[in-house]
Amino acid sequence: MYVIIFSKWFVWILLLSLLSCNNIQTNATLINDNRVIESLYLKDIEIRELDAITDTVNLERYDKVHREQIFQLLANNDVKTPLDKIRSAWILQHTAGKICDGEVASISPENYLLAYKLSSSALMELRERNDTMLIRKESIPRIVALNYDRYLLFSYGYQKYGTQFVFDDTTEETLLAPIDTSLCNDTERKYYQVEPLDSLLKKYKMKAFEKAK
Repeated sequence: MYVIIFSKWFVWILLLSLLSCNNIQTNATLINDNRVIESLYLKDIEIRELDAITDTVNLERYDKVHREQIFQLLANNDVKTPLDKIRSAWILQHTAGKICDGEVASISPENYLLAYKLSSSALMELRERNDTMLIRKESIPRIVALNYDRYLLFSYGYQKYGTQFVFDDTTEETLLAPIDTSLCNDTERKYYQVEPLDSLLKKYKMKAFEKAK
């Protein structure tokens, strides 16, 4: 008799526990991807596809507005999910360049650093969830490397992994941007979906690397 009563209570406790767990999981899935960010991201793709065909789009006209909207969403704490962060990073890394003393620079290289931080955070969160499908689909490790390389290139004139290219006005060649080989090995490049250094140097001519004095 006592065994039967205990079993009934045990079942009820177990059911309540399961319901509680389900409630937690449901609440965790209530955070949806931000539709405004998704719309900005899709527009970013659209204008670049159009410009690739027509070469008539003033990209910075759109990019500036998009970046300002992302800044506002960040200030409002509305960039929450991994996809929000990746999409925001793509928009921020489309910050315009400029020519300064004959060298290509950026109007705001810190935007690339912010893009790197956002994409790194997204990658960390997805790895914690073991969401390998989204990581592969969006090539997120490479996005992280690309954002950091772009920040270094436009801030200091070199890159870490090997994702960035520059145009040489003198020779009219597209060159691999200078790589500081002391910053990274091929094991780390593989983790971030970048080719080994030897493969990169066999495929592309690299611009001479000059460290700041």
